[in-house]
Amino acid sequence: MDAVYKAGAVCLIGALLAVTLKKSSPDMAFLLVLAVVAAVLVWLRDILWDVTDFLRRMAESSGLAPEVFVPLLKTVGIALISRLGAGLCRDAGEGALATLVEIAAAFGAIWVSLPLLKAVWEMLQSLL
Repeated sequence: MDAVYKAGAVCLIGALLAVTLKKSSPDMAFLLVLAVVAAVLVWLRDILWDVTDFLRRMAESSGLAPEVFVPLLKTVGIALISRLGAGLCRDAGEGALATLVEIAAAFGAIWVSLPLLKAVWEMLQSLL
């Protein structure tokens, strides 16, 4: 939990620095934000690996077929990445690109869910 608090503090300090820097150099402020994001993601990678390892073990022990669990995990990953990407685009003043990232993420989530949707469709057809 310590890492999360520290990451929050680094992000807050980075945001304050970016706000002050934005007045004189918006490009440098955006680069600072990118650097803070990259640093915090690298810093939190151990937590990310622990969470994904737990989810992988949970999926294996649940007895559920990978076609059920994997699309869910991929969709969560797409949502997190797209939220970060869209936020960065909005910070850069590119609202249209942020919307495009969100639309691409929605299509990506549907695409990775196709095996699950096909399995559900086949199950429903077998009931008829």
